[in-house]
Amino acid sequence: MPAERSDIRGGVKEHLLAVAKLSASDRAALQSLIPLASGLGAGTVFGLFFVGRRQASFAVFESIAIVAVLVAVATTAYYSIALLHRDTAITNKELAETAVPLVVAAVLLILISIVARLEGATQRVAVLLPLVLVAVIATIELATSGVAIEPTAAPVVALAILAAGAAFGALGTVIDKRGRRSVRRAEHDRLALLTSRGYGLTEGRLAVALPRLAGEEESPPLDLWRRDERTFIDGPGALRLRDAVDERWQSLAAGEAHGPRVEAGAPGPAVPGDAPGPSVDGTVLLEVETAGGPPRADAPTELRLATLRPGADPPRQTATLTVNNDGLFDITALVA
Repeated sequence: MPAERSDIRGGVKEHLLAVAKLSASDRAALQSLIPLASGLGAGTVFGLFFVGRRQASFAVFESIAIVAVLVAVATTAYYSIALLHRDTAITNKELAETAVPLVVAAVLLILISIVARLEGATQRVAVLLPLVLVAVIATIELATSGVAIEPTAAPVVALAILAAGAAFGALGTVIDKRGRRSVRRAEHDRLALLTSRGYGLTEGRLAVALPRLAGEEESPPLDLWRRDERTFIDGPGALRLRDAVDERWQSLAAGEAHGPRVEAGAPGPAVPGDAPGPSVDGTVLLEVETAGGPPRADAPTELRLATLRPGADPPRQTATLTVNNDGLFDITALVA
């Protein structure tokens, strides 16, 4: 009798040990998550270090999102390896929790790719982005719904997904065309209004000095408005001037441009906002900043000019211009 009891106990113990072992299907599932995480991580690292230069705002957003992707894929890989090393049975909940960071990483990469491809005006992006989010949410819901699909139905499902994508694309195209049309009409109306008030569209150049790009002898041309011997610049022109000034100083700092040419003895222009006084040598335009303008980003209400005037006290000066009733800045003193 004691011997038989010992055999029974040993059999139960062996049975419990067999149940506690990691099953072959769970092991295969965990092992498949590791190369998927590695592939996503490698692609993300490639995108982080081998892409072209982007604007600072999007570069920061992209960097944070990519770091989040790397953390997510590393979490999935870590949990998978830890469960494989433990070699005990796992539940469906544990397997799902291990795969969830990988799903989050995939969604983040999709959103980064979508945002990078939404080029154009802020208004157009704001209109199209909700459609993109609806498509992403619908895809996630469909993927997590647990609907069983037979292998023979795979082509039909693929065609349905492509059809849905084409429908969303067509809807986005219609909305985008309407947005472009409204922007064009607004520009036409603005041109007609300014012309009717006596403004004439012309081209001019800055009288202040700027860093010169290779092979360049004079400042870049500007689209200007003239009326009663006064010269004005509109909101889009001010934004282009701001970007051009920033680009030239950045090129100078990188050794890709020549310094501003200031001729000795040449009187500099009286920058708006300066107190009257004796003329000094040529003025250098250091920076142009815009402010205000909601809800349109291309319609600033203030223009801040930072200049350097050798011989003045102090040499660095700042002037702030505000738009007139027609939405224009008076820069008569800055142009030739």
